[in-house]
Amino acid sequence: MLCYTVYDIMKTVIEFLHDPNTGQQQVLDFIRQLKLEAEKEQDTGKLQLFAFIIRGLEFLELHGVTHAFKNYFQTHREDGRPYTIMLLKELRDHVPLLEFRVNWKGSGAFRAVFFEWEYEGMQVLCFTRAVIKQTTFDDDFERIANEAESVYADFTANPEKYIKIGVEEHE
Repeated sequence: MLCYTVYDIMKTVIEFLHDPNTGQQQVLDFIRQLKLEAEKEQDTGKLQLFAFIIRGLEFLELHGVTHAFKNYFQTHREDGRPYTIMLLKELRDHVPLLEFRVNWKGSGAFRAVFFEWEYEGMQVLCFTRAVIKQTTFDDDFERIANEAESVYADFTANPEKYIKIGVEEHE
């Protein structure tokens, strides 16, 4: 009889945090708005950026943070050509925050700030804020990183303020 031992298998869940004051999910709302604008404007660049964001999130949820830090995300553009990027980056000036990154020429650099939280053996990736950057240094990105630091501090003290613990939501 063969016996296999599996190590470091942890389910990864992406959670778009609700703002406790407004009830809005800024990152999810931002992604949805990007898609709506792209469709309305028939902007193929924004549609491509949106597709990469969705595929990147699927990759991250399927493989988890550890794998995403060690391996390039590889997919294909709508024209069939390959697209490769490192999806994640540590925010060294905003520890323990992480940055989810997707770029597309002409449409900008999508950035979403998140942090990890372990709950009952699950790796929960708590997405707090998102922005599209047009330059390497961006004041809006610094603003959302600072906001995410505040959310992280409050979340660690009161996670139930941001997510429903132990309850699955179905749309």
